[in-house]
Parts: sequence; C-alpha cells; structure tokens
Amino acid sequence: MIRVFLVVTFLALPIAAQADGRAEIRAKCQADVKANCGMVLSRDKALACLIDNSGKLSGSCKTALEKASCSDQAPGNLRAAFACRQ
Repeated sequence: MIRVFLVVTFLALPIAAQADGRAEIRAKCQADVKANCGMVLSRDKALACLIDNSGKLSGSCKTALEKASCSDQAPGNLRAAFACRQ
C-alpha cells in the first residue's frame, strides 16, 4: 500500500512543468525519488527532496529538472537549483 501511495503522490510531483514536463520528470526521476526520498507526502516535498539530493540524481533526472526550470510556472527553488537548459 505504501508503494502505491508513493507512486500516486509522485505522479502529481512536477509543479514546475504542468503539462509539458510532467511525464518526462515522472519517467526520468521516479527511481531517484524512490532511492533518495522514501515516502513523500506531497509534490512540494518530493520536489524539495530532489533538489536537496541534486548531487545524487541520475543524469536523465537532472536533465528533466533543468528543462522544467525553464517554465514560467517553475517554482523559485527549482530555478535556483537547476539552470534552465532546453
């Protein structure tokens, strides 16, 4: 049940890229969330955990977060942690 909760919570993670980056972040960062964050209760906490663990993230997850940081809707902490790269 906890695993299902984690996956459902993670599906809502990317505040930063509402429509265009959500699937990419979910696909490329799911393993990173599981490995570094454990059970997260909100998308804000999941994103904060990824940012806090940016040095441990896979290259594909970092790339997805860098792309998401380019969005006008990206939260400030994402923009500060990851340079916009398109």
